[in-house]
Amino acid sequence: MEYRVKVLDHIEKRDFTNQILFPGEFGNQFDVILRTLNKLESIHYLITIFLLVFISGIVALFEPTKWLILVFASFCDVIIISLQPKQKIAFGPLKIQVLLLFFLRIPFMWLPHPWYWIAQFTGGILVVWGFLVEPSKILKTEMQLTSTKLAQNESIHFVQLGDIHLERSGIREATLINNIKSIAPQFIVYTGDFLNLSNNEDPVAIEQVIELFNQIAKIAPIYYVNGSVAVDLPETLKKIDIGINASQLNNQSVLIEGSNYKLELLGLHCTHRPHQDIALLPKTFENFDNFRILAYHSPDIIFELPTDNSIDLVLSGHTHGGQVRLPIFGAIFTGSLYGRLLQYGLYRYYSTHLYISRGIGLEGQGAPRVRFLCPPEIVEWYINPKGETT
Repeated sequence: MEYRVKVLDHIEKRDFTNQILFPGEFGNQFDVILRTLNKLESIHYLITIFLLVFISGIVALFEPTKWLILVFASFCDVIIISLQPKQKIAFGPLKIQVLLLFFLRIPFMWLPHPWYWIAQFTGGILVVWGFLVEPSKILKTEMQLTSTKLAQNESIHFVQLGDIHLERSGIREATLINNIKSIAPQFIVYTGDFLNLSNNEDPVAIEQVIELFNQIAKIAPIYYVNGSVAVDLPETLKKIDIGINASQLNNQSVLIEGSNYKLELLGLHCTHRPHQDIALLPKTFENFDNFRILAYHSPDIIFELPTDNSIDLVLSGHTHGGQVRLPIFGAIFTGSLYGRLLQYGLYRYYSTHLYISRGIGLEGQGAPRVRFLCPPEIVEWYINPKGETT
């Protein structure tokens, strides 16, 4: 099976020694924007309605038809986003999402007739897709690698998960369990971000994510690493670690053996300072020439690995694939230190492969609970001996 592999070059590596703010931390620019937007949710509903109607009039130059179309389109957005919690798709703020969509609709009102109303109708369809349809789906991505480290009778079959970002148990969580049951993996690797940024101290959400992972653990053993420090808060992660039947790899390595496979799984604690975190990379089992997997929340670690390292596969998440992607252009934004260079999918850096998962859940705080051309993803991995595929 052939995959599109994006090859990374060492000349793309950057020096972050003098950088002050890092992704995934409190106080970085993205975090400040999300928390600022979230404060707008406190605006009274009547004031919100007045602003929408009044600004619509200004934009339409108080032309009745255009004015009515823009107000009606925003009213439809209210209905669509209000359906998210009812359908158990997302549980985020309403007003800020409607306001953001409103300002995205404004430029299209300056198109000539009939294009301005066609644009608003098309926008309504895209809102339905991005807020109701796509976030509800979990696609299974099947990946295969071959390795000379595996004997002819060996085969590794596991699942990669990341970025569940649970707010309240909903449609994705139920689908996720059924998908994992159908795959029946030998084990599961989770790359962090258990809860949504808006709910990461919420006792109900914490209890629900523990229950979810304990259900998954009945299917196969789980190994996990922490996510972003602003999401997987230390105290919350401690409660989760105590409650779930899973193994946290905090700068540790473990030898996993089954009836027909053996591999080494390394887990590295993520602070989003990859140039510092790499120093804590756990030692490998030197007595075994094993297939080696490294789990680390952010894909930025890939450039910190020595070019002659013995890591065969790095599993990461964090970027959500951008969550909103445009045709040809790709992700509008990612939370990576390398920007749009590391989005999602399969990469290769010298002899090491990297897979960045699109994750399961949605960004929190004031971010729109939307996915567009970037559906949630569960990754099913097959590692086979050289010359064999499944």
